[in-house]
Amino acid sequence: MKPLRLILALFAAVTLCSGAVVCATATDPDCAAEEDKVPCLAAKDDPMAMYMMGRRAYEAARVAGDFTEALEWGQKVIKVRRHTGNMLLKMVYLQLGGGAHRDYVQAHVWLREAIDSSEENLYLVPWLERLEAKMEPEQIERAKQLAAK
Repeated sequence: MKPLRLILALFAAVTLCSGAVVCATATDPDCAAEEDKVPCLAAKDDPMAMYMMGRRAYEAARVAGDFTEALEWGQKVIKVRRHTGNMLLKMVYLQLGGGAHRDYVQAHVWLREAIDSSEENLYLVPWLERLEAKMEPEQIERAKQLAAK
């Protein structure tokens, strides 16, 4: 199992750090002194580090029930690496649609914004419907009002 994880990690590093955006390295002089270099590198728009910060936030959110930070990281990553950001956002959106975010109204607003922003996100419509099935009518109406603003 460990060799498979190593291969997947290497594949992710090559995939995330190839292309127009050049990833910073752990030898970055500003980040070299840091024990955990990921936050420092993420602040320098390193796509792999930004993705890792988003994954950390995502994993924490699965326990805490607040996907705000994970969503924010996904939105940051998508600006520097579209495919990578889409992967992270898709994970977050599916959790929102499943009712994992503690605030159903906010989750509804985020899903609606995603659906309205791109035809690529139409796959989220059934997830929005699943979330609505867990919501009270007043919550759905409140979410629609917030999304309209």
